[in-house]
Amino acid sequence: MSQSALTESQLHLAVEQLRSQHSNTIDLYKAVASLLFFQYDSTPTTNRMYQLVRKGSMGAPAEALKLFWKELRDRSQVRMEQADIPAALKQSAGMLVAQLWEESVSQALQTTEQANQTIYVQLAAAEKKQQEAIETIDTLQSALLIAQQQLQQQDEKIEGLQLSVQKEQLHSATLQQQLHLQQEQKQEMLLQHEKALLAQKEQISLSEQRAADMEKYARLEIERTRQESAKTQQQDQQRFISLQQKFQETQQQYQEHQKSYVELQQQYRYQQNVLEQATKQHQLIEQKNQDLHALLQQLQQQLTQSGSSSRSSLRQAPSRLAKQRAQKNR
Repeated sequence: MSQSALTESQLHLAVEQLRSQHSNTIDLYKAVASLLFFQYDSTPTTNRMYQLVRKGSMGAPAEALKLFWKELRDRSQVRMEQADIPAALKQSAGMLVAQLWEESVSQALQTTEQANQTIYVQLAAAEKKQQEAIETIDTLQSALLIAQQQLQQQDEKIEGLQLSVQKEQLHSATLQQQLHLQQEQKQEMLLQHEKALLAQKEQISLSEQRAADMEKYARLEIERTRQESAKTQQQDQQRFISLQQKFQETQQQYQEHQKSYVELQQQYRYQQNVLEQATKQHQLIEQKNQDLHALLQQLQQQLTQSGSSSRSSLRQAPSRLAKQRAQKNR
């Protein structure tokens, strides 16, 4: 390389300057060929020129290179005609130089054409691979978008199930509070009946003269109280049965919701197997599903415990009524 040869970075800078000076693609490639040949001491080729300019098709640098060699050959012939040499020697030398230029240009064009064919094949293969990659990416993006939409729908269904479970929990808590209030009301009524019976017995013991009338009156009052108590107990029992039926309906709805949840969970696992390489958000959704499953198990245990406590209270209620009737008969 000569002293005037440019470095690689200087070469790219000079090409950028030529790009701003020449708007025509052929003229730009010719200027780059002249730069390589005269200043860079390098034989210009279509591949090298296209790598530097990267404008137009591969035919543009080939055509520009042909014009460059033709102009260079014409200028050499002009210089030879102006030289002070004999006419016969000048003609022979011109023909020899012209033949050398034609052979060099022909060899350069053949080399360029072979290089172009290889580049064309490589470019076609690269474009095909690029197109296939773009189609694959589009397909994956479409599949990912569909999967994300399905996951969003599943999230909405899971949120709906969570709201339903929360409503069922609130409803179950309300039923338990109502049962507890009814039991307290029963206890208060039993205490009131016991106090009334004691007061009647004291009045009978203190009023010997009115014993017969008071006894009759007391029996009537006791009978009325028994009937009212039996009626109240029957109403309370009917209420309890109604509440128990509602509780069973709620439990059945809960089981249906749990079945729907299991189906949704199976669908979610299937989608997760398909998209396990696409996103890490599936792990968060799976964790949410596990938390929800644990919450549902806790709710089922609470419902089972509340059902067993309600059955035990029903078993104790008849024994208390029997004791009260025995005390009244005494």
